[in-house]
Amino acid sequence: MKGQKITDVIVDIFYTNPDFPDKAYASATVVHTFADPEGKPQREFLGFILKREGNDWRVERFASYTKDEQTAKVYLGGGD
Repeated sequence: MKGQKITDVIVDIFYTNPDFPDKAYASATVVHTFADPEGKPQREFLGFILKREGNDWRVERFASYTKDEQTAKVYLGGGD
């Protein structure tokens, strides 16, 4: 997202599960500086499967957006 005009990034969920110890699901709402036709800031809803690398998390792949833990568990297992 470097170089984009973003005013806020809100982490909506960070989900881990013991069945997938080296993976996590995260979703975020990104608020851009530009607005929609009604004047509301444009929002983007993103989902990610993360992989643990040492003490850090790295994006393994994009996934569908959710705030629901059960759905996040399905995404961790490879479902979409």
